[in-house]
Amino acid sequence: MKPLSIHHKLLLVLFLCLAVQRGYSQDMLKTFKDSSGTSVYSIYRGDTLLIHCDTAFIVNKNTFSIYKKYYDKTRQGSSSFKGIMDSYESMIRQQDTMLRTKEFYYQQMKHQMDSLTNNSLAFMDKTSISLQGISSSLDKATSSLVETQKLLEESRKMLEEERRKRNARALKFGIGGVAIGALITALIMAN
Repeated sequence: MKPLSIHHKLLLVLFLCLAVQRGYSQDMLKTFKDSSGTSVYSIYRGDTLLIHCDTAFIVNKNTFSIYKKYYDKTRQGSSSFKGIMDSYESMIRQQDTMLRTKEFYYQQMKHQMDSLTNNSLAFMDKTSISLQGISSSLDKATSSLVETQKLLEESRKMLEEERRKRNARALKFGIGGVAIGALITALIMAN
């Protein structure tokens, strides 16, 4: 194997320096995907943070130490914090009681609305059946009225025909009477 030239050695050293700098640098890409609990991650100046969940709180070291101090005091049962925690728990109990009461009222109202809906549907069904009966009766009355109009028209035609026949008969009797009268007159005069 051939020894490396100065040029190759310089390139190798430059490559190693770049690799070490990149490996130990703080310009790192960090991804935050945990949305199921409370987690603490160390992120330094120059780092890039990608947040892949709906909410994340980012606090610096000083703010975190203040939160941690008060959290520890609360856990130890400091009297001032205990009073605040008792008030908070009382408020939560009142809120739960109010929610249960509202749920009870909601269920009552839902039951009443369901009952009203069912009664309205029953009333609509009865009304629909009644309207169908009225419609059927109107259809029968209309057909009866049409039939009656046809019968009246036939009766009018029959009466008109009868009147013509009666007038024709009266005219025939009149003409026959004149003819008989003229014949009798002629016979009387001929005698």
